Amino acid sequence: MLLVVLLGLGVYVLLPQLGQARAALHAVRHADPVAVTGALLAAAATYPLSALALRLAVATPVPLGRTVAVQVAAAFVNRLAPGALGGAALSLRYLHRQGLTVPAAATAVAVSRVAGVLGVALLLPVLLPFARGTRRHLVDAVAGRGLAVLLTVLAVLLAVAVALAVPRWRSRLRAARHQVADALRALARSGRVVSLLTVSVALTLAYAAALWLALLAVGLPAAPALLAPVVLVCVLGEGLATAAPTPGGLGATEAALVSGLLLYGVRTETAVAGVLVYRLATFWLPVLPGYVALRLLLRRGAI
Repeated sequence: MLLVVLLGLGVYVLLPQLGQARAALHAVRHADPVAVTGALLAAAATYPLSALALRLAVATPVPLGRTVAVQVAAAFVNRLAPGALGGAALSLRYLHRQGLTVPAAATAVAVSRVAGVLGVALLLPVLLPFARGTRRHLVDAVAGRGLAVLLTVLAVLLAVAVALAVPRWRSRLRAARHQVADALRALARSGRVVSLLTVSVALTLAYAAALWLALLAVGLPAAPALLAPVVLVCVLGEGLATAAPTPGGLGATEAALVSGLLLYGVRTETAVAGVLVYRLATFWLPVLPGYVALRLLLRRGAI
């Protein structure tokens, strides 16, 4: 019944956007097949990178293949909730089923999300010189990526305040606090922090590569001077996707990407077609594999 409800919600959310999917498919039919293939591969690379980031944030080893499947399933679940909250909840449930306590699993998910924000921050010194008009756009993008983390922290603090008000829960809260501290100490001692930040930067660059190749596929000149601006625009667009109150950032992401590309002189038709191909690779195509992965994970008791 849960799967039927989720599938129904997915169809309800995605059906009004099918016009964009058709436009993207039309753009793909007239695009460079090599560049389109590259965009699809870059989009596919985000899933093992996300899984690797989650594994690096966990103190105990978890299987890579199944973790990748969880990230693919998150591509479906995230279409039903804003801010990638569905994927975070799915990852938490998966880690708990792998033997981690709920506090330790929540800590690992939060660490992987914070690492994503820090990965964007590490790119700022390279991207800021290419910011046109006002640099506030880039600051807003980083803030957008951090908004989900901030909301999660506020929710945790609220839950802690409620727990402290109930005497029976205070002892459980103290035990959870020790588990969180142990998880963070284990991560610090493992020496995986640098690797986690490196993977987070690679994940951001994989999305940017998918957008760059999608634009090349629809006729954008392969000018090296446009590469850094495209990365900047991708950071902005994906940041708004995280902060937007719509599932998967529908509408807000496309508008941010197209307007950002226009700011750097990309022609309107090229910007729109490239963004549609990019969203086809990163948003539309993973929906069905994500649903299949979710069913398989449920059937095998992984979540």
